[in-house]
Amino acid sequence: MMSLVLRRAVSGLFLLLAISLVLAGPAQAGQMVVRVQARDYWQLYDRVPFKGTSINIAGVVPGESYDLVLDRADLPVVEACGLGMEVVVDDLGTIRDEAALDGYYCSHDSLVRIMRNWAATYPDICMFDSIGQTYYGRWIYGVKISDNVHVEEDEPEVLFESMHHAREWACPQAARHFGDTLLSNYATNPGFRDFIDNHQLWLFPIINVDGYDYDYPNRRMWRKDRQPFESWTGCDPNRDYNGCCDGNRMSDWGALTRGSRSTHYPNNETFMGGHGMWGKEVDALAEFFKQHTFVADVSLHSYSELVLWPFGNGFTAPDDAMLAGLGQGMASRMSRLSGGTYTPGQASSLYPTSGGSIDWMYGWAHYIGGFPCMSYVFELGTSFYQNTSQLDAIERECFDGAYYLFRHADSIIATLEGEVPPPVLAPMDSSSTGNFTIHWTPTRPEHNHPDKWELEELTGLSVITDDLESGSARWTLQGFSVSTDQHHSGSKSFFSGSGHNISNYAVTKDPYPVRPGDSLTFWLWYDLETNYDVFVAEVSENGLEWTQLHDRYEGNSGGWHREAFSLEPWAGWSVYIRFRVMSDDNTLRTGAYVDDVHPVPSFTNKTVLSSNITDTLYQITGKDPDTYWYRVRGHNAAWAWNEQGPLEDIVVIGSGIASSPSQKYETRIMELGPNPTSGGVVIRYSLAESGSVELTVYDAGGRRVRALACGRTEAGMHQLRWDGRDDSGRELAAGVYYCRLSADRTVGRRLVLTR
Repeated sequence: MMSLVLRRAVSGLFLLLAISLVLAGPAQAGQMVVRVQARDYWQLYDRVPFKGTSINIAGVVPGESYDLVLDRADLPVVEACGLGMEVVVDDLGTIRDEAALDGYYCSHDSLVRIMRNWAATYPDICMFDSIGQTYYGRWIYGVKISDNVHVEEDEPEVLFESMHHAREWACPQAARHFGDTLLSNYATNPGFRDFIDNHQLWLFPIINVDGYDYDYPNRRMWRKDRQPFESWTGCDPNRDYNGCCDGNRMSDWGALTRGSRSTHYPNNETFMGGHGMWGKEVDALAEFFKQHTFVADVSLHSYSELVLWPFGNGFTAPDDAMLAGLGQGMASRMSRLSGGTYTPGQASSLYPTSGGSIDWMYGWAHYIGGFPCMSYVFELGTSFYQNTSQLDAIERECFDGAYYLFRHADSIIATLEGEVPPPVLAPMDSSSTGNFTIHWTPTRPEHNHPDKWELEELTGLSVITDDLESGSARWTLQGFSVSTDQHHSGSKSFFSGSGHNISNYAVTKDPYPVRPGDSLTFWLWYDLETNYDVFVAEVSENGLEWTQLHDRYEGNSGGWHREAFSLEPWAGWSVYIRFRVMSDDNTLRTGAYVDDVHPVPSFTNKTVLSSNITDTLYQITGKDPDTYWYRVRGHNAAWAWNEQGPLEDIVVIGSGIASSPSQKYETRIMELGPNPTSGGVVIRYSLAESGSVELTVYDAGGRRVRALACGRTEAGMHQLRWDGRDDSGRELAAGVYYCRLSADRTVGRRLVLTR
């Protein structure tokens, strides 16, 4: 039984919620707040039908109850659920005028002024910066706090980001308090000074700038961003990250486990966006994350006084023991407003979700980036629009929890390591002797400690338009199957399957080396529940993180349609090709069929040359004239083998130089590496014909920063090295850059400088 104090606290929680909702702006007629007694989410989910109703979860008292916002028309649905319930606010519209706006919250502009003032007041330890723009062109600002703040040092990096959801107003206030406390006490507090001198902290108080500017100060109860999708507005930024990157199909973006509080329905508060990283602010933060090595991350949300860790879909993260230990340590240091401390738990303990920031940050770092990142959500306070008299207490508790985590950055590095990422192979041209050396560069080896490498050689590439008549030998199927029920040509096609909560796919067994001008083409037939079940075509360089090639397909196709999507962004790289269908819990339709797919690759010969290479090079001798592809994967003691890396090819043209003119070239940037890089970059490019050439580097804003080659150049292969400096010789800052080759055609490649 709850104590009297706790019961009063719970009642206070719902009262605050009611006031918050009242102040949200004009309430819908008959909208109300209901508290339902449920020991856990599954008891609630099995009794209350969410789909097709106005019912949404606003808050929770773990182990006790959930508070629901709903239209009056749906009250009988909740009354019939068989669980104890209480109407907390009978009609938001009738009591709206009884509440008054209490206190002051910082606007976005005022927070920007505060951060600019920090940088001006503490220029040696604070730098004002931005990670990019929102859909409406607003800049997402933040600060870096560290000694030697303008230099990327070999110190632990930590990330503090806030307000993915527009109505969670206490969060940017807590982020502001965290930065101000460190900076204003740097000179007098030895502990803070030691932390700043030996760490690099990045702090972003408002990620969802468009959403906050819309919600503030009118309290519209707006959650999402403001980016249009068809006739709707906004996605939930904390459902739009690109999955867990762990190879589990139910962990990919868009996959919905049973009971998931994420959806493909655009009008819902938890809409996942058109694809992974669809929201501009989500994509900006993800790209920023990839350029750094953050070993700890705190993402602020409200409310319910919780500390949560990955994964939100119910699967257990590889470093679960340390995630739980640090999470419990933080929660024990964060006092609740009503007494006691914050409740720690895996994110799925409240209800299952997918597409959350902490899932992606932890997973991308572990499986792809090759480093540990302990990522957490703090659910602050007891209301979306917290009474300002309680902000000081919430800010202090948030500081204590986050500071505890960040002070453990060194022990995270010492205790954990990521899986060994695929290394970057040095570009290879051609060989006239059949003797050559393969070199590769490890990614963040200090964080994953590779102890050996495996080198695989592939030959005999054939590329076909696959009509599926001969079966699925070139594919790996998970839920998909070869079917005769529908077909565009012949008598067979791929069928997606049909079922609740599926994330079924068909993926090419071999990666396809993309050539300039390539497109993926296929024929598609689908009958899917409109706005809830979707079909997508995707590509991946590593088989772990996938990029969608188009807007989703849902509803009914009305027959077979030919689809074509450019692969130009991956020219010079190798990608896996995948078709996938995702569904939710309820209504089922027929599914989707795919036929006549091009290009579908297959290598006839795959030979592991060695699985015990301890160096980062390997000598090849005596190869006959042919085209050879190579790829490398790494091993460490903690996680064994990771995935294979991208392909790198070499053409053995014979025993004499004279045979080289028979080689036909295409104008393309064949290799840009290592990528990411902290300095020197080797750029290998080919020209189809002699003529005027420009090879230029641009920054992310489209400004030219370095001209590498200009003038008449002969056809064939060319190679040069860029030192990471601009035309004036100044070292460029870390960030995203683009290398553009203009000759008989224009091609480009993306490069990340890490420093």
